[in-house]
Amino acid sequence: MDEEDRLVGIITRGDIVRALRQKQNSEMTVAEAGSGDLAVAFPDEPLYAALTKMLERDVGRLPVVERKDPGRVVGYLGRAAILSARMKFHEEETIRQRGSFSGKTNSRY
Repeated sequence: MDEEDRLVGIITRGDIVRALRQKQNSEMTVAEAGSGDLAVAFPDEPLYAALTKMLERDVGRLPVVERKDPGRVVGYLGRAAILSARMKFHEEETIRQRGSFSGKTNSRY
């Protein structure tokens, strides 16, 4: 974030590992080790599109920014949250399907 609290870059675990391999004893700053070429998500973007960006860029999280003001961060989206939501949906569907089959009998058999 810059002085005006606007998104200017991000640093990932991979960035840190690369920086340490390149210059183990340097005075490299976080800004130098990180990346300004950001993949971001928007609040109104389909979840599938955001997940596709994560997979294509091999990142585990995306900053969520305003579409009209991409420097304004409104949150972040992580793979873990997506997987957790998907698991919850799957569990709810399983329970719903079990409920729709239990208690129903066919009187012809």
